[in-house]
Formats: sequence, C-alpha cells, structure tokens
Amino acid sequence: MNTIPASIESTFQDTRKPLLQFLKRRLGCSHTAEDLVQETYLRVVQHESIEEIADLRAFVFRIACNLAIDHGRQAVTRVQSLKEPLGEDLVCPNPPPDRVAEASQQLDILGQLIAELPPQCRRVFLLHRVQHLSHIEIAERLGISPRTVESQISKALRILRDRMCA
Repeated sequence: MNTIPASIESTFQDTRKPLLQFLKRRLGCSHTAEDLVQETYLRVVQHESIEEIADLRAFVFRIACNLAIDHGRQAVTRVQSLKEPLGEDLVCPNPPPDRVAEASQQLDILGQLIAELPPQCRRVFLLHRVQHLSHIEIAERLGISPRTVESQISKALRILRDRMCA
C-alpha cells in the first residue's frame, strides 16, 4: 500500500505542469486551471481502486478533462440563470440619456428640413405621414391627381434623405 502513494506522488509531479498547461488552454483562466488541478489530485487520491488503473497519467488527464467539462456546464448554467431575471427586472426599458438627446436633435433637424420643403410638397408629405391619409384622399383634398401625390411624396423623401445625410 505504500507503493500506491509513491506512484501517485511521482505521477502528480510528472504531470502537474503539462496538466496545468492543458487546463489553461482549455479554460482560458489560470486560476480556474489551478483549482481544477488540485481537484483532480484530490479525486485521484480518493479513488478506491487506484491499484487497478493501468495508466495513471491517462487517468489523471481524464479526470481533469471531465472536471473542465463540468466547469463549463456549470458556467453556462450560471449565465443562463442570470439572463432570465436580468431580462425583465434589471434592464431599464428606456434608452440611455445620450441616445434620447441625439434623437431629439435629429427630430429638430428633420422638423426644420420639413419646414424648408416646397409648400405643396410639404403639404402632401405631412398629410400622408402625419395624418395618415391615402394618396386618393390627399388628391381629393388638394384637388390634384393621385400620381402627383405620389411624385410629391417621393420628392419630399428624396430631399429629406439627401439633406439628412449631408
């Protein structure tokens, strides 16, 4: 029975550095890799039928690999459990203040650009976009053809797009 602890000790000393490197590459975290190396050694020492293992080095790496897999699963579970409450309880539904300020500035600019549209173009555009009238309703109200309504809306959108992008 004294030979088993000696073989375990010598295997640990021989495999510690490569095992640590393996776990660091696999996990991407040296602290977690250190913890799992220690856990691996504990599990090997606590194994009841250690004398029946033919390749102790391979056994050590298999335990370490399984621990790394378990660690990954636990990390995924933790992240998923955090996402659920954050989704509704802790995330503010309002946009951040800088986005609100930027949007407000863009709306002011857009309002000014709409005011600068040619009169008939502006009227048609506002009736369509603000009052949600159809092309036919606008044509009847202004005494123009539906085709003219369509061309005035296209003209307004083109002018606004060009000026907003400039």
